[in-house]
Amino acid sequence: MTNTSYVLLIVEPKYRDKTESLVSTFNTDIHKIFVADSPGIVIDTMKTRWPDVVIFNLTDNRLSLADFYKPIRQLGLDLPTVAVGDKSEVAAKFKRGIVWVPPKDPQQLVSGIIRATSKQSNRFTRLPTLIIDSKKGQVLHNQTRHTLTPKEYKLLRMLIDQRDQILTRKEIMQQVWETDYMGDTRTLDVHIRWLRKKIEDNPSRPTYLKTVRGEGYIFITKRLRALANR
Repeated sequence: MTNTSYVLLIVEPKYRDKTESLVSTFNTDIHKIFVADSPGIVIDTMKTRWPDVVIFNLTDNRLSLADFYKPIRQLGLDLPTVAVGDKSEVAAKFKRGIVWVPPKDPQQLVSGIIRATSKQSNRFTRLPTLIIDSKKGQVLHNQTRHTLTPKEYKLLRMLIDQRDQILTRKEIMQQVWETDYMGDTRTLDVHIRWLRKKIEDNPSRPTYLKTVRGEGYIFITKRLRALANR
């Protein structure tokens, strides 16, 4: 399996023989794997975990894509999907947006995952308690979804892309609001406050998005906190 780390949702029946499960294909030290066998569990996992790819194990025809297709489409996450099994079954139930791979071929499965995720390879930024979705402009904080406004997303993206670095108020205003005017930066403070409500456990005592007095703001990662505590 590729050294790229994925969060995988494998949809398959419950197997007594673990070697029949697709989980055995993957190194669980590298990949985070969730397994579901019903539409309800699949939807709950997609809502609360935002996997990189959903993989259907259809090798023994105990599952039908028809049972999962509508609720997944209604959820609207547009996650990459791979199906392992009979291509005619896949083609009949999913008109588009699915990568088919033959059963019992781990290398083809790896290739299928890479193909399916190729257009969303940098979609999710994953941090402890927080996932940022660049495709949909939203965040998942403690398994709760929050939609971001375009300015909120642009501000958060700038802070995360330059994480562990102090960004001055002037730099933020120039990049996010495209202005050099510094006479009133209250709109920045308001957006910071809104972001904290969506990404922090306690917005009044932030752990990610901190104020640096007299300078600006910094998005602190777990690594920088560990260094600071040495």
